[in-house]
Amino acid sequence: MQLKRLFTGLFILISVSIIAETNPIERKKDNPISSKDSLLIGIDYLKKYIETTNVWKSENPEILRTVNGLIHFAEDERIDTILVKLEKFQKTENFRYINRLPSHVNDSLQVRGYNSYPTIQEKMKQLDRAIWSGVDMKAIPLHENLTAGPDGKVPPIAEGDEEAIIRRTHVIIPDSLKNVHALPDSLSQSANDFNRIKKRQEARNILLEAARQGFNYRIARLNLDSAVTAYRHYAVRVFSDSLQTNLRDSLKLQNKQVLIHYNDSVVRSVNDSINHYVQKLQRYAQNDSISVWFHSLTGKPAQVWLRNNQRKMNRIYIKNEQNDSLAIRMMNLDKHTLGIAIDDDVTFSRIAQKQRRDYVFETLSPTQKLNKVQKRYQIVTPWDLGGNGTFGFTQTYLNNWKAGGKSAFSFLSVLKGYANYSNTKLKWENTGELRNGWIRQGGDVDQTQKNDDKLELISRLGVSAFKKWYYSSEIDFVTQFFNGYNYPDKTKTISSYMSPAKTLFKLGLDYKPNKNFSLFISPITAKYVFVRDTALIDQTRYGVPNDSRSFWEPGLNADLRYKMDVTPRISYETKYKMFVNYQQPLKKLDINWENTVVAQLTDRINMSFMLYMLYDDNVTFDTGRKDINGKSIYKAKWQTRELMTVGFSYKINKRIYKQKKV
Repeated sequence: MQLKRLFTGLFILISVSIIAETNPIERKKDNPISSKDSLLIGIDYLKKYIETTNVWKSENPEILRTVNGLIHFAEDERIDTILVKLEKFQKTENFRYINRLPSHVNDSLQVRGYNSYPTIQEKMKQLDRAIWSGVDMKAIPLHENLTAGPDGKVPPIAEGDEEAIIRRTHVIIPDSLKNVHALPDSLSQSANDFNRIKKRQEARNILLEAARQGFNYRIARLNLDSAVTAYRHYAVRVFSDSLQTNLRDSLKLQNKQVLIHYNDSVVRSVNDSINHYVQKLQRYAQNDSISVWFHSLTGKPAQVWLRNNQRKMNRIYIKNEQNDSLAIRMMNLDKHTLGIAIDDDVTFSRIAQKQRRDYVFETLSPTQKLNKVQKRYQIVTPWDLGGNGTFGFTQTYLNNWKAGGKSAFSFLSVLKGYANYSNTKLKWENTGELRNGWIRQGGDVDQTQKNDDKLELISRLGVSAFKKWYYSSEIDFVTQFFNGYNYPDKTKTISSYMSPAKTLFKLGLDYKPNKNFSLFISPITAKYVFVRDTALIDQTRYGVPNDSRSFWEPGLNADLRYKMDVTPRISYETKYKMFVNYQQPLKKLDINWENTVVAQLTDRINMSFMLYMLYDDNVTFDTGRKDINGKSIYKAKWQTRELMTVGFSYKINKRIYKQKKV
């Protein structure tokens, strides 16, 4: 009878445990609609006040994160529901997890058939040259106004205007025809004299009229020829511009179609990869296990994991008030099924209490005294972490200022950090620098200009060679964050993030006699320049070929760093880097020279002055001159930047200690 009651209680206990573990929400099946509505009302109410706003704030952010976790638990779907939705979604035709617009393709230059901006410009120039070299100017039909006669640019000579004829035609009048009206009265009394004067007058008029007509004919011909030439040149220019526009539009349409085809293939490939990993996660989620705990009245509880991919046997001992034990075996069949069996040959036995005897242990008393403590560990500091940050700004406001000027605001931030590891044989130095500065003149947002932008990461690993020399290798990466323009023109971008990005891989010897001086000579150096966005930025300005996004060149690199304390509060640091191209050692140079003076005014305020000079043969500037083909001439120049800032500063210096066994 007792055994039967024990089995009945065990069966009820196991059933209640499984139902409570797998279906905790089913306890409130009486009114599911009201329960769900109240739950949603509670979630909306909590979100209204728990989410951080300008009005409601909490003094304990940790409790807010805890309540947010509870809200997500109530909102998120169960894994079984998620798996069902995924399987239904994957059965739809041509399903896609994500998509991308063709305009977001960054590697367009690598797509076969895509025409870059310089290529389109060159094809338009070739078309223009072909039109001008192949056109027959005389075959171009003229406008009716030009065929009827031009509106002359030079006015003709009016009939009878002798003064204008003589002055403008430079006609030579014989002496006999000069002063025909100036004969004295004594010589013009007879009829013969009158006829002679009349004939001279007619001859003079004929000569002047012939000069006038010839001059007017030449002027009309000249005006007509210039108007026809200008009209035909204008017609060719209009025709060439129209064809160039059509060519540009067709090439852009071709680029669009190429990018659409390329983007579709990439999107399909990405979605196939996503589907592969999603299905892998689905299989992993289907094998998720559920933990079920079994507790007897007395004794240690047992845990059983219900899962699909593995079966495991567990044993639990059930005891009654008389401490009788009954062994039960449990095995998970799948995620929702548990098998239970009772051990064979179950017997009950009463264990009687036996007599015992206490044993007394003697206390050990040492005879020797402690007179020496040996040092077993040594404290070492291999890691040195630190950095500093400087924030400075300047503001000027002018209103009705008679002397003139503009309001201005400038801001500059400099963040430097390092993490160095050092022991007797190995040195690993890691440094990073972030600079950003802006200036705005006149209070106009459109006049905001960038005056400093730099991101540099350097990692150098060295192994002790001899004395103060180390076999070293280094990776030096430099780029910027924000777009750069040729101010005040902000319509054309000349640089941006990773456009360009310069990386140097170096291998050589590093001389470090102390922490303030370093000379790194790397005869094996590879310089790599990369331009991410070639659609908006002309990569040829940075030495990159017209049909590529990057280039590299081998060379010799030398790095020099020196720092000194002029006074306890004034320090000077110089960094000199030079790269010599092996292919053109006397022509290709890359020089970076940075000088920084820092004066610590107070514990939190300092003044810094930086002079930065840069020369790179791959970075060219427009000289304003053109070659014989009409193309602009670009040439490398020295680049100089000077910054002086007074602002807040903060330093961090931390050493990491660890024990080393002696």
